[in-house]
Amino acid sequence: MREFPPELLFEILLRLPPEDLLRCLCVSKAWNATIHDKTFIKSHLQRSIQTNSFGSLFVSATFPCNKCSFKFSDIYDDGTIERAMKIEQPPLQDAESRTPFPSALVSSNGIICIRTGLYEDDFVLWNPSIRKFKKIPSPTFEQSPSPDIHVYLGYGFGYDSTNGDYKLLGIANFNEAVHQCQIYSLKSNSWRKIRNMPCDEFHMIVSRILFSNGALSWLAQNMLDRKMHVVTFELATEKYHWFPTPVDENVQLEVLGDSQCIFRRLRTMDAWIMKEHGSWTLLYSIELPPMSRVNRWCLG
Repeated sequence: MREFPPELLFEILLRLPPEDLLRCLCVSKAWNATIHDKTFIKSHLQRSIQTNSFGSLFVSATFPCNKCSFKFSDIYDDGTIERAMKIEQPPLQDAESRTPFPSALVSSNGIICIRTGLYEDDFVLWNPSIRKFKKIPSPTFEQSPSPDIHVYLGYGFGYDSTNGDYKLLGIANFNEAVHQCQIYSLKSNSWRKIRNMPCDEFHMIVSRILFSNGALSWLAQNMLDRKMHVVTFELATEKYHWFPTPVDENVQLEVLGDSQCIFRRLRTMDAWIMKEHGSWTLLYSIELPPMSRVNRWCLG
């Protein structure tokens, strides 16, 4: 078979979904080399993001008889959703074929970071479209300064587009404002210590760390004035930024597109969006029914 010109082959392969690229690896040495080339991999990812192609929607996870399985559905550009595909997930099984329930499932550009917390934190990076996985080591945080101090561990996963690297941030939060930070790089396949947040008066709330627009974000409370803040950590530069939230009670952080969104549920359901650093805009405010009426609705 006559070979395509390299530039034409590049453009053709660029438009194929991952499962078809796997089949193309066996066509010829030239095709195999093109698909494994770092420039092609980065270009394929960028095109998928720009065109919203080859996305996946997580549907459900089931654990019958200690066997873990997931169901995914493909989402196409026109909004149609293909039927769910069931995939068995052996990477989570231990030496005795037991499958611990994942405590966290986080996706970034089709790569899913699975965290389990059976005895210690175990992590798997999984690409369901090509059915390949990579187990990654656990971070080694320093011991708690006192046996009476409980340690809260939080993790955030995202893609560093500047360096073409998937990264996992780990935060060990001790009492009040004492914390340690480490970051895992898929390129180096290792953890390393990074600078802690420079403001010692902040208490990190690391149970929920979200990724958007190249940065990880979570909530933190200033222990001096009790004010709530959104902390962002840029994966490319490894710099911290922090912004006060518009309110300080019953605050929940979400991501809406590429922007941070703050929800507060009190007598009303309020939502603010931050389109620029530190600038919040009220999206809506909805009056909630009295608690007695809510209880009746819940009980039927």
